[in-house]
Amino acid sequence: MPDYEKQPSEEHEGFRRRARKKPRLPALTIHRYGGRLIYFWFGMRFGALMKLFKRGHYSFTLNCLPDVLALFLWVPWNSVLYRISETKYRARAEALPLDQPPVFVIGHWRTGTTFLHDLFSVDPNLAYPTTYECFFPHHFLLTENTLPKVMKVLLPKKRPQDDVPVGFDRPQEEEFGMLMLGEGTPYLTHAWPRFGPADTDYLDFKGLSEAERKKWADAYMWLYRRLSLKHGGKPLVMKTPANAARLKLLTELFPDARFIYLARDPLHVFPSTVKLWRALYSTQGLHNPPYLDDWLDDYVLDMFARLTEDYEEDRHVVPEGRLIELRYEDLVKDPISTMRDIYARLDIGDFASAEAPMQAYLDAQKEHRVSEYEMPLELKRKVVERLAPYIDRFFYREAVTRELARGAPAKPVPEPQPS
Repeated sequence: MPDYEKQPSEEHEGFRRRARKKPRLPALTIHRYGGRLIYFWFGMRFGALMKLFKRGHYSFTLNCLPDVLALFLWVPWNSVLYRISETKYRARAEALPLDQPPVFVIGHWRTGTTFLHDLFSVDPNLAYPTTYECFFPHHFLLTENTLPKVMKVLLPKKRPQDDVPVGFDRPQEEEFGMLMLGEGTPYLTHAWPRFGPADTDYLDFKGLSEAERKKWADAYMWLYRRLSLKHGGKPLVMKTPANAARLKLLTELFPDARFIYLARDPLHVFPSTVKLWRALYSTQGLHNPPYLDDWLDDYVLDMFARLTEDYEEDRHVVPEGRLIELRYEDLVKDPISTMRDIYARLDIGDFASAEAPMQAYLDAQKEHRVSEYEMPLELKRKVVERLAPYIDRFFYREAVTRELARGAPAKPVPEPQPS
């Protein structure tokens, strides 16, 4: 399965060859595309994990069994710690007044939502869900000050899909918390990628019953209340790309919420998303290799179109003055001025106290390497055709036309005619 990423030459500083020597015992050796990453599934309670296994018909591959068996050493403790944590904190969490409306960073995966979330995260007056809180939602109130120090050795320095640093204290998508709670989410595809996409109805809740929608919403509020308690009631900045398709539900739960929607050239977004899912399906799959060739490209394009169409259909439900639309290309051109404008337009707070930490963060990111991609011309045309409304809406027509022309074969030069 291609990931369309251009690889630098071997002489390029920092280049690491993806290829590995053929293992001597292939049945017992696992190769994870992009490197190793701790299983998300360590954060589940035992019952949810067993349901996950049953859903995949226990189709583990032999090379995954050591990692799967390791889950049984920890997962039962999540149930014990959950009961202790709820005994100690439940009353406080349920009584907490939610008087600080959240800020939702939304937009398709790989449109710059992580970059924007990271910028918000350095503001001392705001808060965000951490990786530990999202991976261990059942008991982070009880254990976050101790367990991450022990478990940090299990994390790589950078994410398998890019050069973004990894850490239990880093900003994270609350969608992973919902996954660990056993709720429906397209991220369930990570567990059994050979079976293709899972729980896609949970992207926008279309096709679900009202009872299923309410169950998901109740679980979301359960998590949100405990995050608010952990962070002292500060305004939370939440970032899950799928939330761009959930505006109806989110505005019901948080009538005063603020939203920032990011768009990006789809000819950059598409291959980057393919690489993202290829890496995560490999690192998180309970069977491996994941065998994605038959469906991944179509899945990425279908979900891209569906998410953007849902957003266009429902963005009117956000009250006036509570939604900003932003192009990634404009954000990275002048991040500080853009953030200053966002703070003012959405009345987020005092930007003066956030500006210096944001500038320091940007200075530290100067060495960040952005991946480059090259797709077949026919695939580019397919992406552009399917996402035409998005391309025109956010003024990418000129850029994609230029890119298509660059990849098109040159017109043949006519042979000179004999005189």
